Order: sequence, then structure tokens, then C-alpha cells
Amino acid sequence: METLSNGDVRLEFDAEHGGRIAQIWHSENPILIDAADADDPIFGWGCYPMVPWAGRLAAGRFQFRRDVVQMPINAGRHAIHGTGALNSWTIAAASRSSLVARLNLEVTGWPFASWCEQRVSLGPDSLHLELSVHGDVREFPAQVGWHPWFKVPDSCVMTFGTMFTRDEDHLPTNRTVPPPTGPWDDCFTDLVDGPRLMIDGVAIDLSSSCRYWVIYNQSPNGWCLEPQSGLPNAFNSAPESALDIVGPARVLQHHFTMHFS
Repeated sequence: METLSNGDVRLEFDAEHGGRIAQIWHSENPILIDAADADDPIFGWGCYPMVPWAGRLAAGRFQFRRDVVQMPINAGRHAIHGTGALNSWTIAAASRSSLVARLNLEVTGWPFASWCEQRVSLGPDSLHLELSVHGDVREFPAQVGWHPWFKVPDSCVMTFGTMFTRDEDHLPTNRTVPPPTGPWDDCFTDLVDGPRLMIDGVAIDLSSSCRYWVIYNQSPNGWCLEPQSGLPNAFNSAPESALDIVGPARVLQHHFTMHFS
């Protein structure tokens, strides 16, 4: 476990268990659900990277050009949240307040020659995360995202212009509606305001270069506000022109920032 600190912010990074942030403290107040309190020992705690896809992938299967890809099923009939959270990462560099971790995606069962890098850096009142996917040989589709399990907030402010409907298989469709009142386990876009959480007196403002957010607040254990670069199951539901394609000359990179006050 690697500990980073800067000002009032401290975190523990668990490279072995999915290259995830195990816990964040602001002035010694914990922000995340930790492993001891998780309902799910793999996907129910900390803040973990979602890569090379985010959210559900229908039946764990997709076709890209001439390649038919089958990934292991691990959520009902689907594959969920990518392979990054299921594998150990290598810390390539670290200082008192930042680190760089890497993962060879081929060793996780992803059939395309590629690797992922995440950068974690603390300011005195902020946490900045970056994820990038790099291809070595052929082009392939990819997504990145983050899955933080926040403690149930005392309050939350967030406004989106659009929500995607879900089908009977819990997968988002291409049909959109004005967001209804929660609770949700849904994907949103067209962010208008927030998200801003208040947890035990700590205000947390979230921002990301990702345009999609999956919001899950149906558990009494915690809330998930997940920025991700693409719609869940987009490898199957979107045309290639709408996907992020990675290859020797094309890198996918996004960031996610938490600001504390």
C-alpha cells in the first residue's frame, strides 16, 4: 500500500488490488467506503479505474472490424467495469504526493497489444487522476472511467440535461429522456451543475473530461458517481465513428478531479 499526502489530503493506493485508491482522508475524515465495509469484495469499495471498457459489456462480447472479442462474464450475463480493477498494477514512479502506475492489458485477457497508465497526484485540497490507454500494434476501441464508492453523502447537488433509458437487461439504450427523480442506476450526460457532495462536513466538487456519468445511489452502503469516456456497452450499440479508437498513433486519455473544502 502506497501512502500519498499533501496539506489536508491523504490517500492510500492499493496497486495489488486493482490499482485502486483504497481510501481518501480530508482532515482525517474518510471519504470512501473501504474494503472492510464493502458489500462486494471486488467492486464495492475504494475508487478504482475502469479500463479498457467502463460499465456493462453485454454478454462480455463485441465485434470490432474482423475481431470477435469474448471477455469473461462476471456480473449476471455481462462483463462489467473492465479488467483494470481485477489485476495488480506496477508502480513506475512515486513521490510524497504523486505516483504513476501501469498495467499491461494483454496479461489481463484483453486481446489487443496495449497498456494503461494512471497518474495520481494530490494538491493541498485536491486529488487529480489521469488514465490513458496506449496501443502497440493494431487499432481497437477503448473506454476509461473511475468508479468511486463514496460514503452516503449528507447532501448532493448535481444537474444533468439528459439520461439514457435502460432495457430489461439493465443496459442503456440510445433513447434519452429528461432525468427523472432518483434513486438511479443510470447513465447521464449534458452536465449542467455539480456534482457536489457533502460528506461529514467535507464538501467535494467533482469534475472530469469525461462526458458521461453513471450515478448509482440505490445502496444504503454508499453512492457511486462514475465519470466515463463512453456509454456503457457502446462497443455494441454505437457505430465505430462514435467510439474512441486507440492504436500506435492514437492514445485515449481523460482526467477526474476531486476538490475538497
